Amino acid sequence: MLSILVHTLRIANWLNWAMAALFTLLLALLLVEPGLFKESFRNALGVQGADEVVFTWLKWTCAMVIPIAYAVHLILTRLAAMIRDTQRGEGFSETNAQRLSVIAWALLAINVADLAFGQLSIWASKESGEYFGWSLSLTGWFAVPLLFVLARLLREGAQMRDDLEGTV
Repeated sequence: MLSILVHTLRIANWLNWAMAALFTLLLALLLVEPGLFKESFRNALGVQGADEVVFTWLKWTCAMVIPIAYAVHLILTRLAAMIRDTQRGEGFSETNAQRLSVIAWALLAINVADLAFGQLSIWASKESGEYFGWSLSLTGWFAVPLLFVLARLLREGAQMRDDLEGTV
């Protein structure tokens, strides 16, 4: 079962990078040839003058995808490595505690980027009159300190395991 999960995480990581590549391509097209999409957006929105706000929002959104994709990569690869260690019976280790800390930092980065995206969406909604959906999610903010605490507990468990092995 755990090996299936590791393969699923690998596939998710590939999909993560594939989507990041597509958003990067879109960003490059928007920067190099912005006129290519403007007419389509004008027709889709039916609002004249709001297209510059939409393009600014879209450019910044695409730019945010790149660091978020890297943070997701950190989470997925560290989680897969932790699962592999657990399969070998080495779950309580300093390495896994460090991996969990990296996951916590990556999740914090994603949450900060989400706040920036929210501010950008609120600005775009005010300027254009269109609704750019965003809502604050507290789940990730609760998960960050939880992961840091779990990393500390894992670190202490690894130290206790090492102490126990040293006494036997």
